[in-house]
Amino acid sequence: MRHRVREKRLILAYHGIVPDGVSPAGERALFIAQRDFAMQLDALLELVDVTPLDRIDEPADRRPRVAITFDDAYRGAVTVGMQELTKRGLPATIFVSPARLNSHVFWWDALADSQGILDDVIRRLAQNELQGSDERVRLWAAAAGLPALDRLPGYAQTATDTELRTALALSGITVGSHTWSHANLASLSEAEVVVEVKCSRDWLCTEFGEKAIDWLAYPYGLDSKAAHRATAEAGYRGALRIAGGWHRPNDVSPFARPRLNVPAGVSIAGFRARLLGTVRA
Repeated sequence: MRHRVREKRLILAYHGIVPDGVSPAGERALFIAQRDFAMQLDALLELVDVTPLDRIDEPADRRPRVAITFDDAYRGAVTVGMQELTKRGLPATIFVSPARLNSHVFWWDALADSQGILDDVIRRLAQNELQGSDERVRLWAAAAGLPALDRLPGYAQTATDTELRTALALSGITVGSHTWSHANLASLSEAEVVVEVKCSRDWLCTEFGEKAIDWLAYPYGLDSKAAHRATAEAGYRGALRIAGGWHRPNDVSPFARPRLNVPAGVSIAGFRARLLGTVRA
């Protein structure tokens, strides 16, 4: 493993955590069972050094360096997920869209079918033509007569300001920007991109001070050259996509860093194989 991933880094991307004993809801691929998450953390402890995201590029010691991130600030991740991390003394970064905090239900969770699957046609239209805008997607869905389920369990809603603040009081937990409203930056004008990335950074720094780090995660993993420029000019140090795996920092743009998305349903053997670099993301 050390030879295979020598001088490389791995950034993991999680979304929601389903507490033990609770039924799944929302778009199922985004929500990992608490028990499975705990087993993955134990595998990380065994195989790699888990480091804070803002220190991921520091020189490695004997073992490979990995960072843990969460997109969307789902309540299950901000509460149960952070508890599992702190039990093990592991750091992580939560990427937040400030306009979507306080028990928000994201459009993709509301529009997922009874099996927790979101139709690919709906996803593409919502992300691209409707720019990933929660308000525009919901107006379109209502006009099209699509059923939307907004009464989801608490873990599938976003955390409150207070819950996020409680998580950030824990050692090793930091917060980064997921833009202001979780819009698809690749579909916006450059002026709109500037507002999304600047407003979110300003709010996070004001609210959380040194716990807010200068990193951004692109909503939907979609970026553009305009987004790279705006992010750099707004003072960010780096920005993350949602796909990828092990990489050398000098081989990629700091504003297009890859991550390994960890979906629901990955076996612990499959997770370990990805950590070992024996399978591609």
